[in-house]
Amino acid sequence: MRIWIGFCVCMFMLYPFVLLADERSASKAEKWDRKYSGVQYLYGTEPVDFLKQNIARFNKGKALVLAAGEGRNAVFLAQQGFQVTAIDISEKGLEKCQQLAREKKVRVKTVVADVNNYDMGENRYDLITDFYFFDPAIFAKVMTALKPGGFFIFQTFSLDQPMINRFGPRNPAYLVKPNE
Repeated sequence: MRIWIGFCVCMFMLYPFVLLADERSASKAEKWDRKYSGVQYLYGTEPVDFLKQNIARFNKGKALVLAAGEGRNAVFLAQQGFQVTAIDISEKGLEKCQQLAREKKVRVKTVVADVNNYDMGENRYDLITDFYFFDPAIFAKVMTALKPGGFFIFQTFSLDQPMINRFGPRNPAYLVKPNE
């Protein structure tokens, strides 16, 4: 298995949370449902550049998109020929994912779930993506869920984010430290 990691200094805030307990899940789901309840796509409909730039490296197959939000990356993967499952804590976000998939004439399976508690299975996916959701506790499950030769593509904010940009998470718990 291979891991592609990117670090981002972005112009907007994405998935800057770590769920610590089940009782927090409801409040986090409500928070993200409120954010995604608007007509427009909060972060647009185009996939992140890091994914677009690296898509040719990955063999087509089953893909799992963690913290999928409104589905821009999941739909892109489906357009590239992947069989995609998108997971997010927000039902509203995943409804918009389904809407975008219909517009682009592709299929994406959506699952409303807390990424921290979701059973990813074993040797199930050729590609797993995680964009802007940082919780190292899920990495062991991700590695187990990948098929031999599978890829994990991960991009998140680094500790430099608050100094470089006014958007994005400020809490160091949600930011990657050097050599982490």
